[in-house]
Amino acid sequence: MNRVVAGVLAGMMGLAGVSAAAAAPQETQSARGIVSAVSGDSLTVTVKDQPMKFVVDATTDVVAPGGGTMARAAKAEGKKGVAITSIVKAGQTVEVQYHQPAMHAAVVRVISAAAPGASAPTMAKPETAKPEPAEPKAKSSTTAGQVTAISGSSLIVKTATGEASYHVDGTTRVIGTGLGTKAREDAAVGKKPTLAEVVAVGDTVSVTAAGTTGTPHASEVRVTKKGK
Repeated sequence: MNRVVAGVLAGMMGLAGVSAAAAAPQETQSARGIVSAVSGDSLTVTVKDQPMKFVVDATTDVVAPGGGTMARAAKAEGKKGVAITSIVKAGQTVEVQYHQPAMHAAVVRVISAAAPGASAPTMAKPETAKPEPAEPKAKSSTTAGQVTAISGSSLIVKTATGEASYHVDGTTRVIGTGLGTKAREDAAVGKKPTLAEVVAVGDTVSVTAAGTTGTPHASEVRVTKKGK
């Protein structure tokens, strides 16, 4: 009789042990990584270069920016919820709270809304200010004639078509026979000769000048023949 009771008690204790094991809560752990694949019933996350595959179902809670709005829209359309594939995308960084040993994902939290490596929106390059077009240089023309008047700032030459007036200054270059010697002599004493000291009335000259309005500027005066 005692052996029967003992056997029954042992059996009851064994059943209690099985029930307790079945009722024991599964261990919850957490992992963070990058989503490599996602489907309606599974989620694969690469954690420290190792893939971890989790089971997802209707009880999986997905937390992501904009997820609440999507859930409300789905509810308004009469749907039970939003598919995980609509929220979680490959390349996103997620944190998964899961149960072992079933590897069931209880919570999937999206850490980065944009997938790493995704091309960033192209920023419009600021337009580079185009340089203002340079004013076209006035065309130069060369006229030959005989000097009829000269001063420190002007030169009048009698040409085949009439008299031509030119503006002269320190930038006007004077070229002619013997002028190099004169220039060297003046430079030796630190003197810069004026045009009037080199070119005289009666000299035949060739004048290169530019300008379309007003008095043309003589850039070069070449003495081709000294006057008497």
